[in-house]
Amino acid sequence: MDSLSASNQSAGLSPSRMNHVKTLLLLIAIAAGGYYVYNEHFSVTAITVDSYQALLKKAEATSVSLDEVKVGANNLAAFICSDPSYQVTGGSTPANCMARYENYREMCENRIFGQSPQSFASKAEVIAIAKRYTSCVGAIGS
Repeated sequence: MDSLSASNQSAGLSPSRMNHVKTLLLLIAIAAGGYYVYNEHFSVTAITVDSYQALLKKAEATSVSLDEVKVGANNLAAFICSDPSYQVTGGSTPANCMARYENYREMCENRIFGQSPQSFASKAEVIAIAKRYTSCVGAIGS
């Protein structure tokens, strides 16, 4: 008799009981692994949309609300306007771009988002409407 079998028998565990314990431990390990995989790959975690990148990340996993798209699109427009090299290449300055953005923001929000659905199901839809909005406010060319 080996030492493991002797210790199991002295602890009152018969071979059939040991099989049940092993099976139970295996099921616990499988359940824990399944939980980990679900949380890491399939579960949509709460993504706070505080930037255009966060908006796109969330749009890859789930639908996004119109308000989230507005936040992301406005952040994108402000980011583009504040990029001096991009603005100079386009014949503008960050100050001029921000002035256009502030002047057209409300009108463009009404025009672009006024007839939009309350949620967007795909990343492609989000990119398309953000492009229309940034073009409307003058952050990028058409």
